[in-house]
Amino acid sequence: MKRNRRRQFFIHKDYQTRFIARFAVVTTLWSAAAVYLFTWFAGKRLEETMYSGHLTVASAGQLLLPSAFHAEGIALLAYSFLLAYAIHDLGKKISAPHFMLKRDIVRIGMGDLASPVALRPDDEFQDLAADMENMRKELGRRFSSIKQTHEELALAVSRLDRAFLQGRLLTAHIDEVAVKAARAKEELHAFTR
Repeated sequence: MKRNRRRQFFIHKDYQTRFIARFAVVTTLWSAAAVYLFTWFAGKRLEETMYSGHLTVASAGQLLLPSAFHAEGIALLAYSFLLAYAIHDLGKKISAPHFMLKRDIVRIGMGDLASPVALRPDDEFQDLAADMENMRKELGRRFSSIKQTHEELALAVSRLDRAFLQGRLLTAHIDEVAVKAARAKEELHAFTR
């Protein structure tokens, strides 16, 4: 039975760890702020009630519920800002490498196999960039091989043509073209697999 394993496509565990750590810190700060604000608001409310001349409170919930809503509202607003900042900061860290890789993909798609695919040393997606660089090198090697085979085939056909026009056509000329054509066919077939 084949086990399903988690695959790591583009994101490093280090990047995931930093994201989770930031999220945990922001969540902890939110919780601490909510508790602190509730304590502060509830203390103010209890102090007001304690020194007021008459008591109109029917239950503890009626007394403390507005304080809880105020505390949670302010803490949620602060949490939203902290979370937005953390997401924005992480987005900035991946947007530049993402743009660079996208640009390299377009460049390779347009046929430029000479320029390397590289990111700055501290950028995310280093594994993806290395895989793309290996792909670029392999494509360049295969295209060079196909181009060389094409030139050899064209030269063999040219010799065959000259020999035919001069009336000195030999089976060696035809065999040479057949061998070069078979090699070109094999390389093209290997390239499209």
